Amino acid sequence: MKISTATITITGTSPLSQSRQHLEDRLEGEGWDAYDLRTWRQKLNVSPSTGTVVIPQHGMHQALIAGAKYTSKQIPGQGKKTWTAKFTTGIAILDEIDTGILPEDVGSIVISANADGVRGSGKRVPRKFPMIYDWSATFDVMILDPIITEAVFAEMMQVAGLFIGVGRFRPEKGGQNGRWRLDRLEWKDGIAAAA
Repeated sequence: MKISTATITITGTSPLSQSRQHLEDRLEGEGWDAYDLRTWRQKLNVSPSTGTVVIPQHGMHQALIAGAKYTSKQIPGQGKKTWTAKFTTGIAILDEIDTGILPEDVGSIVISANADGVRGSGKRVPRKFPMIYDWSATFDVMILDPIITEAVFAEMMQVAGLFIGVGRFRPEKGGQNGRWRLDRLEWKDGIAAAA
């Protein structure tokens, strides 16, 4: 089997905000507001090997799948089939996507959030989230299905960056964060994969 590799460079066009669920213990007598104020950086995804903020590969893969679905484009010569299934199983991102940003360099924002985390459910409380205003990343995507061409992949990457995004309050969920533009795409065709 032969695979292709796309080396991608993206630059954020809106802030990147993360809301990773963490298991930091509350201190004795600590209220939820104080806990949130103390632990907001724990909401970042941080690589244990580099100590820098990363975008989980699963999140980017889901963004590309959603971008393909958003276009509703049909695969030429395959009837009504769209690109969604091809991007679900036909690509792989094997590594976390490193932004190179240290957690201590990340700013924050306080928002009025639903106390139980469910939109429109009732009481709202202030919550603090990380906000990265200037971000970029370079990463590899393996193209396993040869029907996905460089042009198709580039289009879905651009659509995902504009209409889907990654992280908390992204466009896919009605927000504005986590958008990107595709700055560079280097395509390597037909590399033999180990059997």
